Parts: sequence; structure tokens; C-alpha cells
Amino acid sequence: MARTIAEIQDEILIEKGKQTSLNGLTDSKAAIWKLWINIVATAIWVHEKIVEKNALISRPHTLNWYREQALNFHYGIPIDPDSSNIIPLIWKEGSYQFDTTKLSDTEIENAKIIKHCAVSEIDLGTVLDPNKKPEEIFSDYFHNKVGVVFIKVATVKDDKISRIDVPNELFAFKEYIAKIKDAGNQVHITSDQGDILQLKLNVYIDPLTIYIDPKDIEYYQLKSLSRDLTTQEKIKLAEYELALLTDPLNEKNGSLIIDDQEFPVINSIREHLKNIEFNGAFVKTYLVDAVQKAEGVKIPILTKVQTSVAKNPNDTQNPALTDATNIEYFIPKAGYFDMDTLEFEVNYIPYTFYRDKQ
Repeated sequence: MARTIAEIQDEILIEKGKQTSLNGLTDSKAAIWKLWINIVATAIWVHEKIVEKNALISRPHTLNWYREQALNFHYGIPIDPDSSNIIPLIWKEGSYQFDTTKLSDTEIENAKIIKHCAVSEIDLGTVLDPNKKPEEIFSDYFHNKVGVVFIKVATVKDDKISRIDVPNELFAFKEYIAKIKDAGNQVHITSDQGDILQLKLNVYIDPLTIYIDPKDIEYYQLKSLSRDLTTQEKIKLAEYELALLTDPLNEKNGSLIIDDQEFPVINSIREHLKNIEFNGAFVKTYLVDAVQKAEGVKIPILTKVQTSVAKNPNDTQNPALTDATNIEYFIPKAGYFDMDTLEFEVNYIPYTFYRDKQ
């Protein structure tokens, strides 16, 4: 922040006092040297104001700057209860800002509909190959959208990450970014429904802590086998699955014996997915670690991971799932997973290895 003229004058006077050769100057209000101090201090003040404004205007617009601007977007809050005028976007001190002078802190926070944002871009070096022909290089340049800033945004509804599904909200946000962005920059903005995720796990549990119906144990054990089933095992499994049509698995399987409303494995999965940062990676090892810490769990094994983008409302068929079991980590296209469509299959198997060794 630029110094005031008075502050600059005081610093000049302090420096003058250090120069013994200037002690003989006349100390009167009309002294010419005091006039020169005022003139020099004013000139320095004007210079500092110009430098300060230029620095503000020429601030590098990094990816983080775009994220800050997105999170600071205000939508649809009247500046006066009796007025239909909404918060104006004004040019102030070298940048566009929302005029929130008449709003309380709570009203300002409620107006910020963008709760999660991730900004990225594709580096030209990732698509260039020294052995490619020039026309192929330019084709890759545009096809891969090099030079485009990608912005993923989401809001929060019912304490869950959600896409911005009100058309005018997203339209207004795009107009806002178009107005404040750097000239010549291309910006691609998306707000999508969370990705679909399906998980399968074999979890060896402590039967003294986690409940499992004895009649369901053999079914879970057959389902957990990674090898090819024998003919006898296939027949047995088919009989179980046919019986499940009329006699389903006990709904208490996987719950704590002392609290049948608490399901440690399922709750740990949901909590882990909920805590992945927006546009963060799903890491198989981290999920297994989270389940391992759940009460009553001995050995968790993640056997299958499938994912897909959310279903398009205009499509009649569900999107095809991609098998991501052999991928250690990946980032959901929407930036998050839809917890309402989350599906998982858990085979609960009693941990009895300690008896097998006897």
C-alpha cells in the first residue's frame, strides 16, 4: 500500500536530521527547504500510487486466481429488501468486484453459490512429439484443447456436493468469467452430476464384533473366491442365488453386534469418499486403509472397481461402466462421486485363520 505524503515527509525529515551539514538550515515555516520537501514527497507519493495501481492491474492471472474468482462469484442477492436490483459487478481499483457494501457477512456468504472449484489446463508439451509431422502437431494442439483453461465447479445441497442444476445460475457464472478473464484466453466451464462408482470387497471380520448370519457365510465365501469355481461350487452358488429371491441375505450382516444400526465397513467407505477433496483422486490403497481402521475389520480386500460418468437425463440407457480395478488411482470426470448412486457389494467372511493354524 502506498505511503501518505505526510509519512514520506516524516521519513525525509528523519534522514535530514542525520546529516550534520544541514543543521544550519533556517527552521521557519516559510523556509524554502521545507517547500522542497513537500514537493519531493508529493512526487514520490504520485509515483508510488501509479506503481501500486499498475501492479494491481497487471497481477498474473494464474490458475489459482481463476479459482479465487470462481469461489467469489455472487448470485441473485438483492442489495435492498425492497429492491429488485442484485449485487452489481463494478470496476474498482484495477479489477472487477462485487459491491457488497450493503450486505451482511451472512448475506455475502449465502450469495456465493460456488462451493467447490478446480482449475486446470493441458500443457502443450504433453501432446508434442519431435517425430510428428507439423500438421499432426497442430491437429493435436487444437484437439487436446491446449491453451484452454478448464474450470469445474459444484455447489452443496443437503450437505452433499452437487452440480449447479439451475440453468440461469450456471449461465450467469459463465458470463461473469467471460467478463473478468484475460483477453484472448479460452475458458471451458463445466458443472456435472457426480460420477458413478461401484465397488466390490471381501472383508474378513471379527465375528465377536461384527454380526453375520451363519446361514449366509457359505454364500459369502463362494462369492469371494477369485479362482474359477468348480462345477459343484457353481451349482451350489446358483442354488443360493435362487434361494435369495425368496429368502434374502440377513440385512443385519455387517452391523456391530452391540449396535445393529452401525455398519463399520459401509460407513467407512462412505466417509472416505465424502472426504476426498474436490477433483481429488480416488486411490484404491487409501480406501483399503480407511476400511482397515473400521471396528471389527481384520482384512479388507478390494476386488473390483467400476466407474462411469453420470447418466445423461436424455438417454434411456445407463452409461457403460469402465473397469478401473487395475488402476491405482483416477480422478472422477465431474470432480466428485455421486453418493446417491454409489453401489458396493461386500462379502463378509469370518476371520478364523488363527484356528486353521492349530
